[in-house]
Amino acid sequence: MRVMRFLPVLLAAAALFGAGPAAAEKVVLRMGTNDHFSDPPKTGGQVAFQWLQKTVAERTNGEVEIKIYPGAQLGAEKDTVKMLKTGGIDITPDSPGNLAALVPEIGLFSASYLFANFEHYEKAVSDERFFKRLQQIVRERNLGYQLVGIGATGSRNVYNRVRPVSKPGELKGMKMRVMASPIEFKVWSTLGMLPTTIASTEIYSALQSGVVDASESSVPYIVGNKYYEVAPYITMTNHQISGHIYLIGDKALAKVPEKHRAALLQALYETGPRQIRATAEISERMLKDLRAKPKVQVSTVDPSAYITQLRPIQDEVARNLGVEDLLKIIREHQ
Repeated sequence: MRVMRFLPVLLAAAALFGAGPAAAEKVVLRMGTNDHFSDPPKTGGQVAFQWLQKTVAERTNGEVEIKIYPGAQLGAEKDTVKMLKTGGIDITPDSPGNLAALVPEIGLFSASYLFANFEHYEKAVSDERFFKRLQQIVRERNLGYQLVGIGATGSRNVYNRVRPVSKPGELKGMKMRVMASPIEFKVWSTLGMLPTTIASTEIYSALQSGVVDASESSVPYIVGNKYYEVAPYITMTNHQISGHIYLIGDKALAKVPEKHRAALLQALYETGPRQIRATAEISERMLKDLRAKPKVQVSTVDPSAYITQLRPIQDEVARNLGVEDLLKIIREHQ
């Protein structure tokens, strides 16, 4: 695992919060995640966050404990990120789609076909220049929390209730559920679809009733939420890697003994690549299960036509958000 050479930048900021509690006092940090935990794990997040929990305890001699609340017990991601500032929660992973409302530059992740695969994604987001730049962007917003790691929840694919799709043009005219992001609207409109915003909790019923014809999610989420029951035509577009942005509250960091802050931050940083790799492995296993289900049709599509259509949107998004340097780094790792 690579060493986080730029960790002192965040530690310098953390030092401003004071020396923290006495050395003998045990600190418990509350971590909320939307991931549902199971045996065996069905998400890369569970694998990575349980590793984080164990590693932090080991590296701090048990003086810092991370208590995980899975399954959105402390609230959905859009809510828990707000609780970081007040201290209602200490650590949480957030999706770029949610975080972009507060840190617009994170919206770059919503541009499709930025990353060829999980390996490309890991190389790009782990690049010191990329990670340090995002840290700086979040820190300068003065939101009451810091960016400390980047993972991934899956590679997103399209599923629909109408027909098998193996060519780009076959998606045209379908009513597409998208996240509440202008970038998402632009992407799917460019591909000839009719985007509409629907809450993630309503995707199943919206597909079942015909309010929408299609949606897009990672394989673990398609299987976990049983979307294939109402939208059995799965197209492996792999158009977007769903990121997970790890955040820690300033108040949380302030209560960690100064001697343990480096260990905590290093472990959080190392959790990202572990989630990416675990997600890739679980996605492959669950795709096999998905292909074996009756009435489900899984097809592949040549993404070259999509990439050609959507590459100009990548440039436009990066330019509008002022993160052309980040896009350049991503493309360097292709």
